[in-house]
Amino acid sequence: MTKIAFRVDGGPRTGLGHVMRSLALAKEFPGNIEISFITKSNKEVQDLILDSGFEILTLDSNLDYKNELAAVKELIKTNNIDIIITDSYELDQNYLIELKKIVNKLVSIHDFVPYKFPANIVVNGNIYAPKLDYQSTTGNNHFLLGPKYTLMREEFQEVSRTNINKEVNSILVTVGGSDKLNLTPKIIAALNKLEQNLHVDVVVGPGFNNEEQIVNLTKESDLEVSLHFNVTQMSKLMLNNDLAISAGGSTLYELAATGTPTITLLQADNQVKVAQAMAEQEIVINLGFGNKVNEQKLNNSITRLIKSFNLRKEMSEKGQEIVDGQGAKRVAEIILNN
Repeated sequence: MTKIAFRVDGGPRTGLGHVMRSLALAKEFPGNIEISFITKSNKEVQDLILDSGFEILTLDSNLDYKNELAAVKELIKTNNIDIIITDSYELDQNYLIELKKIVNKLVSIHDFVPYKFPANIVVNGNIYAPKLDYQSTTGNNHFLLGPKYTLMREEFQEVSRTNINKEVNSILVTVGGSDKLNLTPKIIAALNKLEQNLHVDVVVGPGFNNEEQIVNLTKESDLEVSLHFNVTQMSKLMLNNDLAISAGGSTLYELAATGTPTITLLQADNQVKVAQAMAEQEIVINLGFGNKVNEQKLNNSITRLIKSFNLRKEMSEKGQEIVDGQGAKRVAEIILNN
């Protein structure tokens, strides 16, 4: 039996993005493949992995670089791991070279190019990835670059928006797991100024510290506002709304896959490249960092999108054409067959 291990971490500082996309890929391997996750002892991450049905090989969170690498190598040898898949910015080139020595195949998931890659397969499903200068230490790496290989959850694999409504009746507001720039209240305030009857779905993430403010704004709003906590099926919310106002990052790929016309307000530096590239291909309207966008500018952009059926239709079609949600399935097949 082939054994695959993922070396990935998550937590308050790094978030859960690496873990989520690794899980999306893990679920695409057939049942005769034994999957495990090598990860540091973070309860939220470990609960997420266990709930997905995978085994955990735990690392001590306090290990220094040298001892951590030794511990990972020992876990790989003890558990007879054939393929190791890494998804972490903290693993340098030497770390990967050492892992490659003891497995049949090394796969690296990475969003940028900090060094030449020793991995047999390198995966970057970001829209900007094909323009990056990836290089190999061996000359025979297989680079899987671009949205064809975006690692997305199963719920986004078979979605399709077949039509765009002539009129906008509902808007989705989602800024991720946390709202560190306090964007949700700003968006609700801008929507309140629209002279239009709308239903608004607002996603409240587990890391929000402004829930009370959001609830109070909702009570005062003339709009029909629904607050959503602990959302398990984002694809349904996206498909049920005519357009979205969203932070950047991986959510933009999900909105593209569901064909949801989107205005994006950025919250972090690592969201810039994705938003810029999607705006260049006319998939989203990128307003830049949300804390620098006033309500009037946001209101004008929302009004423009509401009034332009053709623009919404074009954005929806381009998004679904570029992101089809099948990336994890493609990557799993290549890992096993390449």
